[in-house]
Amino acid sequence: MTEQKIIVVFCHSRAKLLKQCLASICKAYGFNEWKLVVVHQKGYPDVEQVLERYKNRINTLVSLEPNFNFALGNINYNRILGTKIGFEVLRADYVLGVEEDNLISVDALKFIEFSYNEYKKFRSFRGINLGSVEYDKSITEEGYSLLRFGLHGSAGVLTKKTWIDIKKRKLFEFDLTNSNFAWDAKIEFYLKTGFMVTPNLSRNLDLGYGGTFSPASKMDPYFQGIQKSWCSQKNKLDIDYKRIQIHHSWRADSVGFKRIKSLIYFLRSCSFLSTLSNYIGLTKLIKKMFI
Repeated sequence: MTEQKIIVVFCHSRAKLLKQCLASICKAYGFNEWKLVVVHQKGYPDVEQVLERYKNRINTLVSLEPNFNFALGNINYNRILGTKIGFEVLRADYVLGVEEDNLISVDALKFIEFSYNEYKKFRSFRGINLGSVEYDKSITEEGYSLLRFGLHGSAGVLTKKTWIDIKKRKLFEFDLTNSNFAWDAKIEFYLKTGFMVTPNLSRNLDLGYGGTFSPASKMDPYFQGIQKSWCSQKNKLDIDYKRIQIHHSWRADSVGFKRIKSLIYFLRSCSFLSTLSNYIGLTKLIKKMFI
């Protein structure tokens, strides 16, 4: 049975970057096997012009008025809506979410397909992130790592199984009027109970400096790191991907996946069990035994 593969692009105000984003997606190897959804928050005519230019490549366009008077509320709403359309309307096996100010590499979709088919039978497999800020000369383009981490909002994949688990746990059912709560933070502890497949050289290029929640300068260490890590090969598509576990410095809590540590992450993901285990000292005991 053919896999249902969905890309959801979230856009609002950055027409020039959106044009580059859509161009990179359409040029990615294997794009014709995917369906492209765009969730468009209205307000900028130049963005609408870009969408008009790409209308023949977009399978589903959702244009909506802002639902909240603050940015994070709209971002959360649009994210949840787009992901829900991917899984519940289009019946996706996996959904790649991409922000309008990001590019994906020419092999990004093939990397996603490889990763999904390599790990789809693993109970701990949660999804795939495309970003990396590693750029040492010893790092090769075929290598990837398994990391306990949340979803990269800039360019990341959730699987159908992960979506079902998220819904069962009611992790997307939260107060959208809360101006301090990001949609992906709610699911992060759950994702960390397993692993996200992550390339050692970045398959997405974040150009969103100066955005609502991004550093203002392209000289910021994050933007410099992802630029240096960017795997921008144009013609090499026969990459033999393999697990080459390395340390990823995205954040201090971006750690390599080890099955023996899964219990403590499971306890942390359940608020009641986390409180109970801390109260009786179970968390400390597990750390002493296994970490």
